[in-house]
Amino acid sequence: MNVTPQRIAIYRALVESTAHPSPEMLFNEVSRSMPSLSLATIYKTLETLEGIGLVREIPVTGDRKRFDAIVENHHHLICNACGSVGDYHDDALDQLPPRRRLGGFIPQSVSVNISGLCPSCRDGNSH
Repeated sequence: MNVTPQRIAIYRALVESTAHPSPEMLFNEVSRSMPSLSLATIYKTLETLEGIGLVREIPVTGDRKRFDAIVENHHHLICNACGSVGDYHDDALDQLPPRRRLGGFIPQSVSVNISGLCPSCRDGNSH
């Protein structure tokens, strides 16, 4: 992988974010300092970084992809109201063994998404 200023800026923005940003969110952040950056570059860079194991896509509902620079095993809390995504660590969930008989599918890891309401939405506060 060629190391370019654009790729470094995109990866840095993802690493520094706790929002598990979408490509559009990353574009809004990085294009402030790199106005010539395109959304296509964001998507291509995320695909490349995912391919080499530096980031992972978070399987969330909806039509927007979300990404995480923490590739170690952990889980996510997803707010049904505002769409926020937070990290969740739980040793018991980490120990869940994948079922052995999944119609020929060979599981490699278990990642749990817990859906609900974040504290702000639960309390009726707007973001």
